[in-house]
Amino acid sequence: MLHLDHLLPRLLAAITLTTAISCFHANAQDYLDHQTLRVAQAGSTGGSIGKTDKSISGGEDHPSAQPHARSSRATDRDSGREESLPKTIQLNEHALGMHWSITLHNVGGNNYQGTWSHGYVTSFTMTSFTKTAVKMQRTDKAAFGAVTGSYSGSRNGNHAAGEATVSNGGTPNWDASW
Repeated sequence: MLHLDHLLPRLLAAITLTTAISCFHANAQDYLDHQTLRVAQAGSTGGSIGKTDKSISGGEDHPSAQPHARSSRATDRDSGREESLPKTIQLNEHALGMHWSITLHNVGGNNYQGTWSHGYVTSFTMTSFTKTAVKMQRTDKAAFGAVTGSYSGSRNGNHAAGEATVSNGGTPNWDASW
């Protein structure tokens, strides 16, 4: 019988390192894909030179109604009052003596995206944003250890703090500023 017990720690270390590298590679690729998309959105293809409100015959066309962009506002369901959503949110999470942070960028409407300090790529949806309260839903991009969760807390000016309930059973405290 062959005894390989002495190789077991090395095998476990190799598996752990391989898993960490694959997670890092996936997060780095997500970052590069996001940066490429951002660069592609910054420019444009095609376009117009000269007056755009002129007909072929040379006369002036009446400008058409431009579609309105979707507003970055959330409604307070109790009072019907809207509050403007911030473009960027700095969020800190605290649990079990550890601390993580993320800068969330508004990507349209009430949707935010960012990458946690521990490497997970995530999306947040602002479900309520009033003068006194904030509620958000979190969804990490699929990865080992990724979670979903609900964040709710009280708001005072450009700051908010509260508690989250996440799918791994944790209830971290959080604070945010914008």
